Amino acid sequence: MRILITLALVGLMAACTPTSEPASKARTGFTAVRSAESGLAAYSRVSRRMEPLVEQVCRSLHANKPKTFCDFQINVINDPKQPPNAFQSLGRDGRPVISFNINMLRSFNNDDELAFVFGHEAGHQIAQHIEKSQANALVGAVIGGLLVAVAGGDAQVGVDIGGSIGGRSYSKKFELQADTIAAHITDRSGYNPKLGAKIYERTSGSSALLATHPPSSERIARVSTTLAQIDAGKARGRRPPISW
Repeated sequence: MRILITLALVGLMAACTPTSEPASKARTGFTAVRSAESGLAAYSRVSRRMEPLVEQVCRSLHANKPKTFCDFQINVINDPKQPPNAFQSLGRDGRPVISFNINMLRSFNNDDELAFVFGHEAGHQIAQHIEKSQANALVGAVIGGLLVAVAGGDAQVGVDIGGSIGGRSYSKKFELQADTIAAHITDRSGYNPKLGAKIYERTSGSSALLATHPPSSERIARVSTTLAQIDAGKARGRRPPISW
């Protein structure tokens, strides 16, 4: 009976609960194309240009937030044993943190890719994805616990399943939103977002229900559409506002 309840709960929660996952995720499909020294040099070069820009963009969109909301910390995890990864998190002081590990820095073909990923991770903070993920996971846990308890099962099982699904099933939507923001920010920084998004040609997402990333083709298409909108606005003499 518990198995049947669990399967029914998965279907219901995935259909009705607006959710996301934490922004920190392992990235697969990347291999080293440069030395650690070269990767660190690119990181230093790109972050000097990108950090003040993402903070400016963030504050322009969140003027009502505390100053720390847009006060980004940029971090390198110098552990050669970790698989390539970049992610956004929150520090103990509430400040957003963008982290690259050394193998991720070694995997970038050019500064445009690094800048695009930088903008993508900043996009998670700008779109408040961690906050929304936590809220949605809580909603999922509550609904899951109630549904299983009403069905006569173990409420904790429902809480665990509901919270997990609540934190994941909208993750692909959030990734595409972060890609949209990244296209805007990368363009404003002077780097090329079209070249930057080519990083998705070396990895793949999934269209499965609870996949953490959208298919790469979908992500590249989203960036292309956003760039077309940006270029159309520039042609009219007015850069379009950042939206997602």
